[in-house]
Amino acid sequence: METIPKTTAKHHSSLLLKIDSLRKRARLLTSLRKMLSLQPHQDISETQWEVLESQLNAVSNRIRQKLGLYIDKYYSERNNLLVSQTLINLLGELEVELTEAYTFYDTYMDILTQRLSNEIGPKLRGCDVIAAFALRPGQIGDITAPPLVYCERGFGASTLRENVNIIPLTPNPVPFIAIPYSRISEKYNLISIFHEAGHQALVKLNMVGLWQKVFYKAVERAGGTPMMCGLFANWSKEVVPDFWAFCLSGMAQTCSIRDVLILPYSQMFSISTLQPHPPSYLRFLISIECCRQLWGTGDWDTWEREWLSLYPLTKLDDTTSKVIREAKDFIPAIGRALLHTKFRKLNNKPLKALFALEKLAPSILKKLATIEGVTSPAFKKQNIGCQLAVFRLMREKQTIRQTEIDDLMDIWLRELVLQKT
Repeated sequence: METIPKTTAKHHSSLLLKIDSLRKRARLLTSLRKMLSLQPHQDISETQWEVLESQLNAVSNRIRQKLGLYIDKYYSERNNLLVSQTLINLLGELEVELTEAYTFYDTYMDILTQRLSNEIGPKLRGCDVIAAFALRPGQIGDITAPPLVYCERGFGASTLRENVNIIPLTPNPVPFIAIPYSRISEKYNLISIFHEAGHQALVKLNMVGLWQKVFYKAVERAGGTPMMCGLFANWSKEVVPDFWAFCLSGMAQTCSIRDVLILPYSQMFSISTLQPHPPSYLRFLISIECCRQLWGTGDWDTWEREWLSLYPLTKLDDTTSKVIREAKDFIPAIGRALLHTKFRKLNNKPLKALFALEKLAPSILKKLATIEGVTSPAFKKQNIGCQLAVFRLMREKQTIRQTEIDDLMDIWLRELVLQKT
C-alpha cells in the first residue's frame, strides 16, 4: 500500500499565511467608512451608509464563514498531503471571491473619495438631494435607497440601478447616478439627474414593459408599420425617463436636453433596432411636442424652428431620410401617449398625475428666472424641480452671466443639504 507523504513545515506556514491574509482582508471590507473619514459637510447620509455597510458586512461575513468552515474541516488534517492540497485549492477560490468583493469595495471607495474634496464634496451632497427629490413621485423614495451622485469622465450622465449586480451574487445596494465633471461647472444642466432617476423610478413602478406596449400601440393606431412600432417601443426606454425629467422641470428639461443632444450632423440621425436611444434629432422634438400639447405656443416654437434649420433632412441619404421623416410624423401620437395614457396601477390616471405640473407653468418659471427672482421668498417656496428649472431658464436668457448663475447655484446646493438635514 502506497504511503501518502506528509507536508513540510513550509507548507504549514504557507497555509497559515494565506488564512491570516484572507481573514484580515475580509474584515477590512467592513471598514470603508473609517478608511474614508468623510467630514460632515462631505459625508453621505446615514441611510446610505446603513444600506452600503449592510452589503459590505454581508460579503465580509460570507467569506469569513466559508474560511472558518474550511479551517475546521481540513486544517487539523493538514499533515495529509491530499487534504492540504484540497484546503489550498479552497483558499485559492476564496481569494478569487475576495478579489471580486474588493471590486465592489473599490467602486465605492473611488466614488466616495471624490467627496474628500471640499470643492466637490458639498456640491455632490446637494446633487444627492436633487436625485432623492426625483424619486418622491409615487412614493418611490420610500422603497428605494437614496441615490448616490458622483462625477465621471465622459459626455453624458448614466446610472446603475439599485439591485443590479456589481459583482456576481452582490447586488448594488445604492443607486448610482454619474454626471460628467463638467456639470459641476454647468450646474443649470443638472436636470440630467432627473432623467437618470427616471430609469430607477420606472423599474420600481414596473412600467418599463408597459411603456413599450403603449408606444407600440400608439404608433400602430396612427398607422405605423411594424418596424416603426418596434423602433418607438424600444426608444420608450429612454424617452419615458426624458418625460419623467420633463414632469419634474417642465420646459427647462426641453432646453436642457437640447444642449446635451447638439452633436455633429453625422451623429444626429443614428437608427438601430437594438439601441434604446432614439436619434437625437427626434428626441428633442418629442420634448418640444410635450410642451406644445401642455401649454400651446411658447418659446419652444422658436427652439424647434432653429433645430429644424440647423439639422435639415435634405442632407441625409434616401433611406435614412425616409425613416426619420416617417418617425417624425408619429411624434404627436407619442406626445399624447406620454401625457394621457392611463394605468390601472396609477388608479386609472396618467403618469403625469404623480407630479405637480401646475407649478411648472412657463409663466411661473419665467417670472422667477432673474437674479431678484431666485433670491425672493416666492422662489424658496417652490419645489426642487421648479427651482432647478428656473436656474436653467436664467441661462437661456443669455442676459445673466454663467458665473453668476453658478455662484447662486453653489449656495442653493448647500442650502438643499441644510434643509434636508
